Amino acid sequence: MKNFFKSLKSQKISIFLILLICACSLCFAQQSSNKSSSKTSSQQTSNQSGDLPSGYGGVNLGMSVDETKKALQSNSDFGYNGDRDVSLLPGENRVLIETDARDFARWSFLEQCWFQFYDDKLYTIMLNLNKKKVDYYSVYSSLVKKYGEPVEFSPERAVWKNDDVQLSLERPLILKYIDLNTFNSLVDQSMVEHTAQEKLREEFLNSF
Repeated sequence: MKNFFKSLKSQKISIFLILLICACSLCFAQQSSNKSSSKTSSQQTSNQSGDLPSGYGGVNLGMSVDETKKALQSNSDFGYNGDRDVSLLPGENRVLIETDARDFARWSFLEQCWFQFYDDKLYTIMLNLNKKKVDYYSVYSSLVKKYGEPVEFSPERAVWKNDDVQLSLERPLILKYIDLNTFNSLVDQSMVEHTAQEKLREEFLNSF
């Protein structure tokens, strides 16, 4: 009988040790999983918050008209032809440069490109890519690899953005860079002007 209780006690100790080892293993596995998840999350956040490009081919948002002209002249991929590609848009301080690489830079991956200015500051870049040389999915995959998953996605476009720059890839195959500070300022200004016009219209109608 004494040997029986001794054996039972030994078995209890063995079971306790096994349970303790299992608990420690589960705890270690959970910690490893948390670390892995944290690392993955950190990498994704890092990709999402990484600096977005402010332009392409030496032409960057925020440049003046003259700086943009010089940058376009130094990069023949755009097919820039000097001041004849520059025009004034309706409204004050609005300039547009439109280039076309289809006739003057047939080796380029670009076709038509548009550079829009407000108050002598480049705030929108639109690059129409050559669909015979590159496709939407290839460009999209390259952007995801560099900057992470887009913050907005639809069949029409994918969008990456931070506090200063919005980069979008739009179908059929257009890359667009926007200076958000200037763009939002123009949107607010447009809304104020629209509200003022509506008020004047209402006053006119009430005058009858």
